[in-house]
Amino acid sequence: MKTVAVFGSTGSIGVQTLNVLRRFPDEYKVVALSAGKNVGLLARQAAEFSPRYIASEVKADIEGVTAFTGADSAVRLAREAEADICVMAISGLAALAPLSEQIKRGSRIALANKEAIVCAGDLVLSEAAKRGAEIVPVDSEHSAVFQCLKGEDGRDVARIILTASGGPFYSSKEDLSLITPERAVKHPTWNMGAKISVDSATMVNKGLELIEARRLFGARDVTYVIHPESIIHSMVQFTDNSTAALMSYPNMELAIQYALTYPRRAVNDGVRPFDFTRPLTFFPPDEERFPAPAIARRCMEEGGTAPAVFSMADEVAVELFLKKLIRFTDITGIIEEALCINEIEKVESVEQLCSLSDSIKRHFGV
Repeated sequence: MKTVAVFGSTGSIGVQTLNVLRRFPDEYKVVALSAGKNVGLLARQAAEFSPRYIASEVKADIEGVTAFTGADSAVRLAREAEADICVMAISGLAALAPLSEQIKRGSRIALANKEAIVCAGDLVLSEAAKRGAEIVPVDSEHSAVFQCLKGEDGRDVARIILTASGGPFYSSKEDLSLITPERAVKHPTWNMGAKISVDSATMVNKGLELIEARRLFGARDVTYVIHPESIIHSMVQFTDNSTAALMSYPNMELAIQYALTYPRRAVNDGVRPFDFTRPLTFFPPDEERFPAPAIARRCMEEGGTAPAVFSMADEVAVELFLKKLIRFTDITGIIEEALCINEIEKVESVEQLCSLSDSIKRHFGV
């Protein structure tokens, strides 16, 4: 039986991870759960899965477990909890410190956090290689690329093609400056948290994924296409001009399950097979109306802390937008401003990135 630690267990990915684990009670044992402030849900999860350790930002009265409380609770849990598989579903830079601790153990990392690779990819991937930790992406696009590359020679890869649904406003001609947070969080094909839903609507999410794909898979040519149905999750084009694609109806549990069971596949009755009589459509990107991927591409080429600034500034901007303090179209403006005012440096440490994040938050009053 393999042991599993779920960091961010009360968030969207964490909840879906536990849904997957319920289907394999004889194969996986949850030994640790980490949450933020949702201690009510954490308590219910702990009662069901009986972990040895829990962590939360505020005190949770749960008997029979070793509990860590406070802002650094996830890090202390990561240092203590030994697991075969670590599901890293904490969002933002807060994932970096506990992720680093789990990598030191040489665990498999089912990675559902973009910022770790976008902001600190060189640090994370080099440490994982040194420690023998195996990183399996959970994000649907990167899981698809990971699966398409299985058994392939990297020298035969011509380019990686990510797909983007376009979010709720891509085909609309309305004034984007009038978009409200309530509308921006309603994604047409995926059920996601507020922050990533807004990122999908602005196409910032695709920009982050372009950076992440280049770093995870070492590919120079990474591009994307608009695919509203979200059936093809990503594609890999090879040097002989053949293309491999991974297809399924939108369901994050499929990518989560693969990260847990890799290299084998397990039965998943929750996902129906695709109906091939259904049409699929593809459109070229519109980077004039949605410039975020173009900005991300620029950051990718510049390297250093540029991708980190892109990610950190977006996190600040989305928070301001959800509080209705800025317009939807101001999000990319804040990213551009942050890139202008911050000197781009070589990424040296997690502490450096945390300091940079704090500086960006102060500048924009968050």
